[in-house]
Amino acid sequence: MPPLNGRYPEFLLAERARAAASTDLRERARYDVEARPFYLFGLLTAADVARFSGIDHVAAIEFGVAEGAGLRALSDLAAKVTALTGVRFTIYGFDTGAGLPPLVDVRDHPEIWQAGDFPTRDPESLSQHATMVWGDIGETLPVFVEALTPAMPVGFVSIDVDIYRSSVDCLRLFSDAKAECLLPVVPSYFDDTIGGPARIGSLFRNRWCGQLLAIDEFNARAAVPRKIDTLRTLRYRRPFADEPWLEQMYGLHVLDHPLRQPGATRPALSIGGHAAEDRMTWPL
Repeated sequence: MPPLNGRYPEFLLAERARAAASTDLRERARYDVEARPFYLFGLLTAADVARFSGIDHVAAIEFGVAEGAGLRALSDLAAKVTALTGVRFTIYGFDTGAGLPPLVDVRDHPEIWQAGDFPTRDPESLSQHATMVWGDIGETLPVFVEALTPAMPVGFVSIDVDIYRSSVDCLRLFSDAKAECLLPVVPSYFDDTIGGPARIGSLFRNRWCGQLLAIDEFNARAAVPRKIDTLRTLRYRRPFADEPWLEQMYGLHVLDHPLRQPGATRPALSIGGHAAEDRMTWPL
């Protein structure tokens, strides 16, 4: 969303205003004029990585649906990205429907959350926007992962489940799915790495609790050659480089993906050829 006027120079704010009136989806993504710019960026990036990988159909997943505002936005934006790129999305939403499950210990941030927070008030209305998977994610996700196929790999993931326990459950997707059932890099939005339900909530964030701990523990495990890392060049490709959501975007690097192994998978490219391919696949 647009920041306070004193935060950016007037010429950038003028460019953002022009982008807000544009129908060019990449311009709208570049200038963060959508209500959920992280979803638009994630979907566009997933589509570009899919095209780079020769894939035309991917899954996009929202873990933690609550009342469904984010899921509706994800579905609407996915349709726009498909119209632009030709890459199709199947949207999935995971939630208990009854709000947060019981908290286990300090790692779940009980000073911020309580069991039952964020229930889904109208679950039936969400089926027109996504395939809903109801229940405890620790129980429902293994069945979902087993059913994944390389014909529709996971391309974008949003994790907004608030607590450590559920975040760990979500990350089983990244560790347990077959490599070819994921894109070689999966853009991922982690809502609960900064901020909170109010300003005071952000003071409690730390690397020993919540999603930050879940990410660190995932990366420390050596069972699979997959790592979650920040998108290191993201803020340098954008005019509004201080938006908070940039810190919440990560990438799952599927280091055992077939496309990331040595071998001739395409013709050799010159420096100019690499530059042209990069402009085509990730112009944001």
